[in-house]
Amino acid sequence: MKILKRYILAQFLKTYLLMVVAMVGVFLVIDAFERLDEFVTKHGTFWDFVLYFLYKTPFILSYMAPQAVLLATVVTLVGLARNNELIAMRACGISLTGITQPILSTSLIIALGLVLLNEFVTPKTSENMNYIFYVKVRGHQNMHQTNNQNLWLRSPNGSIWNMETFDAVNNVMYDVSLFYYDREHPVMRQRIDAEKVSWNGDQWVFEKGAMRFFSPGGLDKTQFFETQVFPVLEKPEDFNKVQKRPEEMSAREMYQNVLIKESEGFDTARSLVDLHHKLSYPFISVVLALVGIPLSIRSSRRGGLLFCIGISLAIGFLFFFFYATSISLGQKGTFGPVLAAWGPCLLFITLGLYLLLTLDSEKVLPI
Repeated sequence: MKILKRYILAQFLKTYLLMVVAMVGVFLVIDAFERLDEFVTKHGTFWDFVLYFLYKTPFILSYMAPQAVLLATVVTLVGLARNNELIAMRACGISLTGITQPILSTSLIIALGLVLLNEFVTPKTSENMNYIFYVKVRGHQNMHQTNNQNLWLRSPNGSIWNMETFDAVNNVMYDVSLFYYDREHPVMRQRIDAEKVSWNGDQWVFEKGAMRFFSPGGLDKTQFFETQVFPVLEKPEDFNKVQKRPEEMSAREMYQNVLIKESEGFDTARSLVDLHHKLSYPFISVVLALVGIPLSIRSSRRGGLLFCIGISLAIGFLFFFFYATSISLGQKGTFGPVLAAWGPCLLFITLGLYLLLTLDSEKVLPI
């Protein structure tokens, strides 16, 4: 039994490594042709071009590795079936679970390995990759996304800032509103509006604005000003919120980012979807292996290798369609973060178990 498991494991690993190298290689070659023109026109060096794709390889590997599991599963099992090895194993009393256990176990190990890769390697290499492309090639001052339009910020003292634009280079805000609320009751007691607010090195200077005071009955009085300094806690760095791209953050960083946004009163639904997306994607390896096993055995009874690959790829594309759609709906708030990222996985795991339990049926998709 152990010899058979080692044999199946060796066949699967050999096929899987071949598939991963081929898929990552094809992706990098296509991307290289797309990026080459920009590197040349922006006078990027050859060494930057090489380093860019070296740093990009872990990210592409984390993206392609789960998909390669499906192809490796199909090719391995169809190869065993064509050589009548599956029939021989089952005739000797070896269950289908025993035959496929090396594939499922390896898929789980691959998923856990990808989690570690995304946690400790991909964030740093993706950051280096984006630095080369956005700073050294495109000439941007900062490789990160900076949110400087229609900013909202909750202060530790309970006040709320809103501004149309924030110039992080000159530390100047435009069309600013500052709201003060009663600590005991959610009622606004003061509002400050200004056309421009600038940092003089020590404090914020409000220009051309109005200060409105409110009582329980409504607006109490209004005072206009040309230039005024108000005691506020925030400094320029509090508004210059640098937003890393999801691939540049580990799951721990993404979770800390969610906690910070919650403390500032922001909606964290999209950030939670990104977090669960990062955690769930590696486990697609197990999902596709579980679906690919019964489909490979079923379809091998009716056609050759290409037919089996076609059937399995169709199911794979169907899964990724559901997965991408679910993530998109989660980001729009239609689905909850957990359902958006893990729902398609649970759905196709159920489908895979159903196909395994009804494997002896003559129909490809028994009803």
